[in-house]
Amino acid sequence: MVNFCSLVDLEQFLQIEITAAASIDSADRAILEASVAIQNYCRQQIEQEENDEITLDSAGGRRLFLPQLPAVEVSSVIEDGKLLVEGDDYKLAQHGILHRVDQDWAKGVQIVTITYTHGYEPIPEDVLAICTRAAARAYQAGLKAAETDAVPGVTAMGLGDYSVSFGAEGGGGSGGVLGASAAPILLRSEMELLNRYRI
Repeated sequence: MVNFCSLVDLEQFLQIEITAAASIDSADRAILEASVAIQNYCRQQIEQEENDEITLDSAGGRRLFLPQLPAVEVSSVIEDGKLLVEGDDYKLAQHGILHRVDQDWAKGVQIVTITYTHGYEPIPEDVLAICTRAAARAYQAGLKAAETDAVPGVTAMGLGDYSVSFGAEGGGGSGGVLGASAAPILLRSEMELLNRYRI
């Protein structure tokens, strides 16, 4: 899996330099978690993969739907053991639809093998930006947890005559759930922006 933003993107967004090994590890983990959350929400890989081979079931009909978008190029199609010719036997249309020319696809389980290139290269700017913001929130939550010895709800700490203040955190959950673990990785506004990539 490819991360949708980099450590440099995170540093530029937060306007800090992350140098300590533990901090770099935490930032890398936050980036990975944000990337996985985006991929899972969109239900597809997003980054480009060349010559990905898949085998599909077919119920017949003139159309097959490729599972990863955008479908950039189809390099080969084998239907029930027979190599088909692009243009004569099949055509790739918009939205990852593979049309059979002048006849239906053969019916069967795991009967059509397709090799195709799909995804985005480079990663779209809006996906990169959402990943950066989500990773920044996760990274900052980790820093706050470390600062308060992972005690949720700490809003203020003192030193002279030691004191600690607690309050409800905006964790994104319900029932006053405290702590970074209760916060959603992706915000609703970010998911709305990602809907264009969701299948």
